[in-house]
Amino acid sequence: MRASVRTPRRRGRLQAGIAAAAAFAVLFGACGQGGDREPAGGSDAAPNEMSSAAPAAASEAASVLPEVVQELEIDAAEYTFDISPDPSGGLAPGWTRVRLHNTGVEAHQVMFARLKDGVDLSELAAAGAGDSSGAGAIEFVDMIGGVSYIGPDHDITALVNLPEGAVIAMCYVPDADGVAHALLGMSTALTVSAAGADTRSLAPGPRDDEVRGTIELASDGYRVPDDLTTGWYHVTNTDTALHELALLGLGTPIADEDVGRLVADLAANRTPSVDLEAVGGMGAISAGFDGYLYLDLDAGDYLAVDFMPDPGDPRPHMLDGYYDTFRVA
Repeated sequence: MRASVRTPRRRGRLQAGIAAAAAFAVLFGACGQGGDREPAGGSDAAPNEMSSAAPAAASEAASVLPEVVQELEIDAAEYTFDISPDPSGGLAPGWTRVRLHNTGVEAHQVMFARLKDGVDLSELAAAGAGDSSGAGAIEFVDMIGGVSYIGPDHDITALVNLPEGAVIAMCYVPDADGVAHALLGMSTALTVSAAGADTRSLAPGPRDDEVRGTIELASDGYRVPDDLTTGWYHVTNTDTALHELALLGLGTPIADEDVGRLVADLAANRTPSVDLEAVGGMGAISAGFDGYLYLDLDAGDYLAVDFMPDPGDPRPHMLDGYYDTFRVA
């Protein structure tokens, strides 16, 4: 389950995160028209007003994983997802084990989003069409997790609680020109309903189903357990804003006074002065949602950052102090 890879030195990471919202509008709009398809540095981030009309309640902290209803094996390449079993017949609602394999030559991820209750598809499409950045469309969807980006020949596993209705799977990592993979075709519409229940037996996942601890995306930043041993972790967003957990391994320890400079470089899409390694993490989660992430981290120092913005504002949360460093013994 090792998921470590040198971070691609490419531009457009932030712009790609915003542009993914445009993919929501394009893909959901097509479906509607019958288409085929206190942390380091301190935290002063103000909660935004985004919330689901009917958010799924975050799971209570548990000592073991919730029951899994189905598994999706996803091979990610340029610029497509190959999903097994074929989801065209529909998927069941409930906890879904997602195993992402990067079979391409660029870094990839898979995140999931659902259309918010009461949102009209034409409204979403209009928001995407009227905002070239895509930031205006974010408020019309709930991000429900997934896995953060990893490099070629690596994989990572997470649990995502799929709700009934239309769900989109996408990769918003940018290509060399800063264009989000989702806008290059790396997005897929999924139909989730009770009729899509899969009675096939599940392939073995990580054998240990014990939950080691909880990683909280709180109003004042990340709250990470002191001891991140190999295993499953519950990831929950208790803030009122959208957040993600992108984990980057630091090649060498970094002084506290230099962390802010590194974060500023990442936010501005400048090549960092230190070596970084993308080790996965949890994709963006809206307020009130949660997921589970399997971590198998080498000993060393790590940086957790939130690239996501508030609706209509391209400023990433990490510039407001939403980042942290931690060490794995």
